Amino acid sequence: MGLRGRSTVESTSQIFFVTTSTFHHEKVFGLGRPYCNILIESLRFVLVEHKARLMAYVIMPSHIHFVIAMPVGEHISDLMRDFKKFTSTKIRQQLEQNGEQSRLERLRTNALGKKNQVFKLWQDRFDDLVLDNEKTLITKIEYIHNNPVKAGLVEEAEQWEFSSAGNYEGSAHSHLDVVTNWQFD
Repeated sequence: MGLRGRSTVESTSQIFFVTTSTFHHEKVFGLGRPYCNILIESLRFVLVEHKARLMAYVIMPSHIHFVIAMPVGEHISDLMRDFKKFTSTKIRQQLEQNGEQSRLERLRTNALGKKNQVFKLWQDRFDDLVLDNEKTLITKIEYIHNNPVKAGLVEEAEQWEFSSAGNYEGSAHSHLDVVTNWQFD
């Protein structure tokens, strides 16, 4: 992973490794580009809205991983709430548009017994880990980028279109702006 020309990670930020999965690991994002694009557009919006910086990401068929620097005063739980709410609605609309009735029915079934929900795409929670040193940060970024390789989706990490791996290898740029020139104090 190339890390030349790094800038210092601001001490006013907290860095998180985040994972969130679809309910019952439904492989909605494996249905194609329109579904991944919904995640990309939403992530782009919440990054601006919450003044956060994206350091790495990968969209897998049933989940998303990313590393994000949140400024002081912003909360990862607020960002994730906004991200999940918007994407859930847009994914439902895309499924309806594509006539994915059986999948829509499974997602409606997921919402049974959930107050004020008729459609459930995401698991209720998300996992986050505060990254407080460069070694752990590098480990998590490499894990993110190798996820599609480990899953057998591609042979090389930078071949996966919905990832920041190409940004780090210098071979391509991802759909999202990614901070790759960082270092810890």
